[in-house]
Amino acid sequence: MEEVLKDIRAAGLDLDSGLALYPDLVQALVYWRGKCCARFAPRREDIDPTEITELLPRVMLADVLRAQGGGLDFLYRLSGTGICDVHGYNLTSLRPRDLSPPAYGQMVYEQYCAAVESRGPLAHVLALQTNIKQRSYARIILPLSADGESVTMLMMVDSAKQNDLHEFLDVIRVYGKPV
Repeated sequence: MEEVLKDIRAAGLDLDSGLALYPDLVQALVYWRGKCCARFAPRREDIDPTEITELLPRVMLADVLRAQGGGLDFLYRLSGTGICDVHGYNLTSLRPRDLSPPAYGQMVYEQYCAAVESRGPLAHVLALQTNIKQRSYARIILPLSADGESVTMLMMVDSAKQNDLHEFLDVIRVYGKPV
């Protein structure tokens, strides 16, 4: 059965007040900031999986691919088991716009582009309802830089909290900034 979109909503979360509802995302942000040192973003090599073991099932890594014309794309290098469980398949070697339904993949792609352009962390709360399932979660996007100049990889951490749709719509309404 093809997954058909019924409703999709997303909002940006303030990194200070909005993340308070998601202590694991606060933990990811604090860890990322501690690895930045004097750089705008840490290198991939600075991230030690043994230091964030409780987050690993909900971590994704995506390479930032730059076309000669300046366009961006992303390729999932790693998808944690918790993310695979939510989606029902492994996202490794896929691109955001391969995700189903297509409007969801496009929204994720645009959020990744915004993170590359801002060169800083972004957090979102997302609520998606299809004919097959509901997904409601918060996520932080953390840029990584191999060269200290540009974003070369993104590290995403999904919240452990996967609440019902109504609670997440309330979070979007109260804490969210339109994206």
